[in-house]
Amino acid sequence: MKRIFAALFAVALLGTGLLSACASTQQQTPSSPSGEVSVESSGGQSDTDAVTSASVKESSDPDKIVNGLSDSGYWIFALLGDVTLRDELVVSGEFHNRGDAEERLYRKFSLYSQDEQHQITAEYTLTVPKMTVLSPCFRIQNGTVKGDVFVDAEGFELFGCTVDGDLTFKTQEQMDSADIGTGKVSGTVSVG
Repeated sequence: MKRIFAALFAVALLGTGLLSACASTQQQTPSSPSGEVSVESSGGQSDTDAVTSASVKESSDPDKIVNGLSDSGYWIFALLGDVTLRDELVVSGEFHNRGDAEERLYRKFSLYSQDEQHQITAEYTLTVPKMTVLSPCFRIQNGTVKGDVFVDAEGFELFGCTVDGDLTFKTQEQMDSADIGTGKVSGTVSVG
């Protein structure tokens, strides 16, 4: 019973912090569709052509994943379990670290869960026929992408992630700007 009370208190405290953060920045945020959970309160992308939203979204719903990684999506999107997509996944749009236009370009796709101490508790697999990356400075972190990945952007990164397929860059410059040092690719890494 004490654990349940402690968990409810922590959720209430987090909710209060989120409301305070949103009120202090005076940003409008859309309501979260069912199944999406905001886990960070840094604010959304501040580009006037994009929807301002919570900085991190989590879901295992295929439609929410496609939308969350679109140009009107989020700077960080996290899977909540293994997911299979029937169609190509296109990652598009320019996003900044912490959703702050003053920060550097950065976008992250997390294929894992973690606890309060940031220890990884589970890794997930995204099965997709093809993932096309158009967002600059896009990082796929942990887990597995089962399918081919095509990159047409600078600064691509694999961080502890396995690509079970081929990794192809549109240009040599894009390949040279990539960092796949802590990632693994079962197929070929090439320009083409």
